[in-house]
Amino acid sequence: MDSSTVRKFSEEATFGFELEFLVLFREFGVVSSLKLGYRECGLPSHQISEEPCDLVKGGDTDHEVHMKRLHYFGNEIAKKLTEAGTVTVYREKGHPKDTDEVSELSDTEPMLGEFEKFCYNAYMKNTIVPEETMIWTDPKANGGRLDVRPETQDGYFWLGFELVSKAYQFRDLESSRSDLESICRVLRGNYLVSINAGRDSTSRSGRCGTHVHWGLSGREYDLLTVKRVLTLMWVVEERLMELHATWRKDAGKYAALLQKGTNMAADDTTKLPNWVGNLGKGDWMNEMEQNVPSEIWGTPYDNRLKVKWLWRAGTVGDLAMLVGEANKSRRASVGIMELLPATSAFPGMVRRSQLNTIEFRHMQGSLHPTLIVAWIEVTAQIMRRCVDSPPNDFKAFLTRIATCVSETSKVQGLLRELEVVPEMCNIFNDFNQQRLDQEADSGASIFLPKLGLHM
Repeated sequence: MDSSTVRKFSEEATFGFELEFLVLFREFGVVSSLKLGYRECGLPSHQISEEPCDLVKGGDTDHEVHMKRLHYFGNEIAKKLTEAGTVTVYREKGHPKDTDEVSELSDTEPMLGEFEKFCYNAYMKNTIVPEETMIWTDPKANGGRLDVRPETQDGYFWLGFELVSKAYQFRDLESSRSDLESICRVLRGNYLVSINAGRDSTSRSGRCGTHVHWGLSGREYDLLTVKRVLTLMWVVEERLMELHATWRKDAGKYAALLQKGTNMAADDTTKLPNWVGNLGKGDWMNEMEQNVPSEIWGTPYDNRLKVKWLWRAGTVGDLAMLVGEANKSRRASVGIMELLPATSAFPGMVRRSQLNTIEFRHMQGSLHPTLIVAWIEVTAQIMRRCVDSPPNDFKAFLTRIATCVSETSKVQGLLRELEVVPEMCNIFNDFNQQRLDQEADSGASIFLPKLGLHM
C-alpha cells in the first residue's frame, strides 16, 4: 500500500446508515382504546395515526391491504421528516436495482462517481422504504400471513419501515449527528414506534437492526483492505457484540457472526471455494505475513487455519463465499455484497447495484441518536486502521488488539485500543446491555417515548 498515492480515509471516506423500525397504526373509524397484552399504551386512539377511509377496498387481499398501508404511511412519515428540516422521500425500494436510476450496468465502470455526482442519486437524500424482511404477507400464498407478523387487537396494525440515510462524508459526522437527532425526535414524537414488536421464529425475526455502510466516495476497495477488515473483525467481533443487545449475536439469518454463522464457520464445502482443502503457496502468503501476526493466522479454529482462507482468496467473490451467511450465502454481520460487480451472478446478492461499501450489520434496532453515532464512530476507527495503515503498523496494531481481546474481560479496553474517543466510550456505559435487552424484549411491545434532552 503506497501511502504517497492513497488518499487518507478521513479525506475520502463516505458513510450512511439504515434504521429499521416498527410503527403502530389504526384502521379507519376505530375508537376503542389500545391494549397490548397486560400493558396499556397510554394514548387514546385518536392520537394514533389513522388510515384514510378510502385506502382499503373490500376485495383487497391481505397482501394488497398491507402494501397499500405501507406506501401511504411511508409517504406520510417522509413528509413529517421533511417538514422538520430533514429532507426525506418515500421509495418502494431503498436501493437502485437493475435499470432503476442506473444508466447501464457494467463490470468495467463500477464507480459511483465523485461524492457530489453519484450515479445513484437516490443517496443524495434520506429515504423511507418498506422494510422488506418485515413485509409479513406473502402474495404467493394467497395473501397468507407469515408467522412473525406482530399481533395486535382488532382495529390496529403494525408496519415495518427502514430509513436509508443519504451519503455523508466522514468530515460531516457532526451533521449526521444533528440529522439523526431530528429523525429520532420526529419518529418518537409523532408515532407509536418500537424496535421489537415482531416475535421470533426458527427462520425469521421481526426485531429490528441498525446498519452502517462505509465507502471511499464510490471508489472500489482494494482486496487488501477488505481482507484487513474481515481479519480484524474475525478477532474482535465477539467482544464488540457486548456493546449490543444480547439477542443480536444469535441473529443468524441477516447478521451471522463470522465465527458462528458463515459458510467458513460451517465448513460447508459445497459453498466454499474449491481451494480451501489445499491452500498452496503464493504471493498471498507473503501479504498475510506482512499484515497479520502469526499468533492470529497460525491459531486453528475448528482445526482449520481459517484466517488463512481470507488471505488465500483471490477475488471479492471468493471472500463473499467465505463470509456469506451459511443458509443462502447472503450478507452476514460484515456485508461485502456491495463490492461485487453489478452484473455478478453470485447467489447471495439481493440487489443489482455496486455501491462499493462495506456494511456493519451488528447493531440492534435503535432510535437513540447518541448510541447510533457512537457505533458509527467505532466502525470508523476500524475502517480507518484498515484503509490507512502501512503493513508493519497494521500488523503491530493487530498484535495489540489480539492481546487486548485475550487478556481483558471488558469491552471498554478494546474500545480504547481502537482509539474510540472517551465521549463515545461513555455512551456505551449509559446504554449498557441490560438496558438494550429491555428495549429489545420481543415478548412485549415497548414504545419509545418522545426524545428528551438526555435520551
